[in-house]
Amino acid sequence: MILAVNEPENTTPRRTNDDAETVRAAGNVAFVLGVAQALLLLVANDGELPDQALTGMLILTVAGIGLRIEAAIRERGR
Repeated sequence: MILAVNEPENTTPRRTNDDAETVRAAGNVAFVLGVAQALLLLVANDGELPDQALTGMLILTVAGIGLRIEAAIRERGR
C-alpha cells in the first residue's frame, strides 16, 4: 500500500534556540573576561592579586558560568 506524504510548504529549518545562543555567547564573554583580568593583573603586579581584582574576576567568572547553565536549560526545554 502506498501512502501519500504531505510535506510542509516551508522546508527551511526554523531556529528556535536563538535566545540560548545569545545567552551562551554572553556567558563565554564574561567567563573569558574574568579569567583574562586575573591573568593580566597577575602579570602586572608581579604575582600578587589585589582583593578588588579577585572580586571582579570571581563575579565575572560566576556570571559567565551561570549564563552558560541558563543557556543549557533553555536549550533542553525546547
